[in-house]
Amino acid sequence: MRMKLILLLILCISLSGQSAYYRLGYGDLFPSTDPMGSGAGTGVIALQDSALINMHNPATLNNLKRVYFGGYLGSEYRSVSETMSNNTRLEQVSFALPLGNKIGMSLGALAVSDFESIYGIELDDGEITEKSSGGIWDYQLGLGYTLNPTMSLGIKLHSLRGQFRRQTMLISDTHAELYVLKGTIHGKSLELGMISQLGQKVTLGVTADIVTQIPILEGRDSLAGTAEYVEFSEKLAAWPTTIKLGVVYHYSDYTKIVTGIAQQLFPENGFQDASVFSLPDGWHTVPVASFQSSLLHLATDRNSRQWTKRTSWQAGVSFKNYYLSSSSNKLFYELAFISGIRLGLRTGKSLFEVSGEFGSRSGDESLPEELYARIKFGIQVNDTWFKKVKRR
Repeated sequence: MRMKLILLLILCISLSGQSAYYRLGYGDLFPSTDPMGSGAGTGVIALQDSALINMHNPATLNNLKRVYFGGYLGSEYRSVSETMSNNTRLEQVSFALPLGNKIGMSLGALAVSDFESIYGIELDDGEITEKSSGGIWDYQLGLGYTLNPTMSLGIKLHSLRGQFRRQTMLISDTHAELYVLKGTIHGKSLELGMISQLGQKVTLGVTADIVTQIPILEGRDSLAGTAEYVEFSEKLAAWPTTIKLGVVYHYSDYTKIVTGIAQQLFPENGFQDASVFSLPDGWHTVPVASFQSSLLHLATDRNSRQWTKRTSWQAGVSFKNYYLSSSSNKLFYELAFISGIRLGLRTGKSLFEVSGEFGSRSGDESLPEELYARIKFGIQVNDTWFKKVKRR
């Protein structure tokens, strides 16, 4: 009973710390983790480029000509209440290969949620500090198929796996106690994708990621230094279904206008019965609407001696609302500048990518304004690295 009262106290207190947004709900849900997706936005689901692995829409896998491998790092800086934090992590690994003239397959793993946070509050006779860690990874298997010259279809299986740990230290004038809550997360979803050529100038892409098995957190809540613990199981009932629409306008052979919109649908009462992933009083979920538009310039000659001709770049803007709202029904908006650049080797064996996202989230007294910067680094190689060279 004492442990339950302490946890309830923590959930009801308005805490300040590293990043206020990490403490709510599932922390941050990442819509895209690779440089191309971050730099071009949702519209990337309608982009087909034989030089790139496009993990955002399984319908694009039919366009593969080689076997591709990719790895991506992300570094995120946040500033809230004059406090700066940084989190650098491996965010995605990917593998894709053609299975024939009309079919392609992909395997990958990417981070979709991060629970990293540190909080503290002073009490009259002591203090409470809380540290959370862990996250959720999405393991994917995708297939793409060319239905006809103007349309391709795709399907992707998602297996969500993660870990969560929260330790709470209560220190008073008379005693100190450490409570540890930890567990594993598992769930599944199914993604359907389509990409279609509309005339000579427009490509349309659509994806729908539907939850088929609601993720479940299972673990133990214990008092450190004792044999006292309570086993628990909690559904992450507010896990979203995501629908995306992307359009690419082919202004010329090397210049594209990429536009995308997305909708994340959260069950309205998804957090209502939660005890671990619960919300403070007065908070609830809202659908997330997002819009991105960017200008994409492709490399004009991937075999040129001049690196400028082997370079692709994009720049644009992103606008969306956060997935939680306060009791005043005030939406919290995110406005960001997105950009990216890719440099390919002359041999066509490797592609190096960098992207940046710089933006802000508006807030109120309970959720301060936050400035953030996300930088992504990636490298992609293909199977020509491993082919033997014939020598005379």
